[in-house]
Amino acid sequence: MAANNAYQLDLGPLDLSVLTGKLIHRSRDIWIGNDNMILNTRKCDGKSHRPVIDRSLITALVERWRSETHTFHFRTGESTITLQDVEMLYGLPVKGNAVVGYEPQRSVVNWQNICQRLLGFSPQPQDFKHSSLKVSALNAHLRLQPRLPDLATQDMVNEKNRCYMFWMIAGLLLADTSGDLLKLMYLPMLEDITTVGSYSWGSATLAYLYRFLCKAYQSSQNEIAGFLPLLQASDCSKKRYKEYFPVGLPRGPHAARWYAHFSWTDTTKHVLRVFRDALDSKTEDQFIWEPYSSDIIESLPEYCRVGRDIWRARVTIFCWDVVEVH
Repeated sequence: MAANNAYQLDLGPLDLSVLTGKLIHRSRDIWIGNDNMILNTRKCDGKSHRPVIDRSLITALVERWRSETHTFHFRTGESTITLQDVEMLYGLPVKGNAVVGYEPQRSVVNWQNICQRLLGFSPQPQDFKHSSLKVSALNAHLRLQPRLPDLATQDMVNEKNRCYMFWMIAGLLLADTSGDLLKLMYLPMLEDITTVGSYSWGSATLAYLYRFLCKAYQSSQNEIAGFLPLLQASDCSKKRYKEYFPVGLPRGPHAARWYAHFSWTDTTKHVLRVFRDALDSKTEDQFIWEPYSSDIIESLPEYCRVGRDIWRARVTIFCWDVVEVH
């Protein structure tokens, strides 16, 4: 057969009417041999704080993400992270008020006053960058008084609660790629402690993660943020990694039972090509399409089941200016 008539394997997809991002998708780089780039994650996710994030696993999953369908494409079919994963794995509420608001332009002095009133301390001007606060400033404040005094007032208790909630929201659930900054726009939402639980933090967390997945799947990107423990735990809950969820631990969200003893002899870690091969070799019987049995659902605390009537709903989810479809 003549050379110009030789058969050439098409990268696909053959029909571009649905998967329109072919030219910018990471899979194109892998196809031509540029396959060694591992995504960077927010510093505190993979170093000094738990849970440990495996960047190679995250990268292998992102390579299979399609923004057009909000699903991961595997050989066995499509899978995604759902509101059920959010609520069952971490107990985050998926029903409630949308996490949206108005972000007015505020001066450093304004933010200092807000921090003093809500967090109990006033950061130095150099601790601010645009509308964000350096993580180091909040950590330094918490280290000054790691425990509340015996005669702590309710205001002091509330301030300490807000400090930890602010760090969890801006530094973990809705973390950006800065690595050392906390967005201050979430802080005013914590003013009334009694209403913090009325927000749908779970759907906001999922929308935010969707947005970063839709950015990171592009070959031009080299980092990803969002609540990556959710991505990692969700993946493992759908694979047959039974040792990650041992029996006998206290009741709590499903991911609270997470256990993984990493070692070079027992667990392959930080090896991108191995994760790629593992995902590609999964067969139909090795993939758990419905990872949460009735027994598991009923064994969890009530707050992990409150939103079960919308777990599979096709709805729009929000996180301030981020709008995604579930």
